[in-house]
Amino acid sequence: MIRQNRKRRLVNKGRAKGRAKRRAASLLRRMGRAFIGAAGLAGVLACAWWLNQALSVERWTIRGVPEHLETAIDTEMKALKPLDFVHAWPSRLRGELLKRLPDLADVEISRKLPGRVKIIARKRVPVALWQGRGGKVWLVDGHAVAYRVIRHGEQADLPLLRTSVSELGDAVSLMLTMKQEDNARYAHLSELIAEGASWRMNFERGQSWLLPHNDGSGQRMRDLIVLMHQKRWRGGNWRIDARMPARWFIRRSKIGGVV
Repeated sequence: MIRQNRKRRLVNKGRAKGRAKRRAASLLRRMGRAFIGAAGLAGVLACAWWLNQALSVERWTIRGVPEHLETAIDTEMKALKPLDFVHAWPSRLRGELLKRLPDLADVEISRKLPGRVKIIARKRVPVALWQGRGGKVWLVDGHAVAYRVIRHGEQADLPLLRTSVSELGDAVSLMLTMKQEDNARYAHLSELIAEGASWRMNFERGQSWLLPHNDGSGQRMRDLIVLMHQKRWRGGNWRIDARMPARWFIRRSKIGGVV
């Protein structure tokens, strides 16, 4: 009986040692796999970092805009550095340039590997000035966007819009309708003013037109342009009230300077 118990203890002890060895071997295998995985991940990250730096943008070409805007774009690109592969993604660069340079209407950017980008920009063209709140004068584009305050000393020979923000779109639409229908007369337009239920268009030499402030103002202006091209009225300087649909009032204006 004693011999059997001793034998059983020896067997159990051998089994315990075997289990301990197997656990140690399994732990070593897991540690080895973890080490290999960590080393592999570190290698991948190192390669990604190297590749990101290797594909950094160092040069760019700029096309489609005047020289002063080329210089401005170049300055902003330098300010955006470092331009590694991640930070020089075309959509990011486009957004940054449009945000920093309101004189740009649009920008197309394409990567030219390994370290160059091609920039094709389009200048925003102002069509009018707008006097907003606080007396500041803004440049306005053809989409009725007041995009930048005019700089001190900057010259802009454009019609001045005196309207609220909500009326700015209608004012630009009316003004561009005149440009399309009668560009010669549009060249003499100095002001477009919203006066309650009326639009007042002031031209050179004291001429002015009063039009209704509604959806039919564009057509009323077209009709008035046709009338002004008739022999009787052509070449004169007139003050016209065309707000009523059936009766217009036309008077000679006093010859003067620019309104």
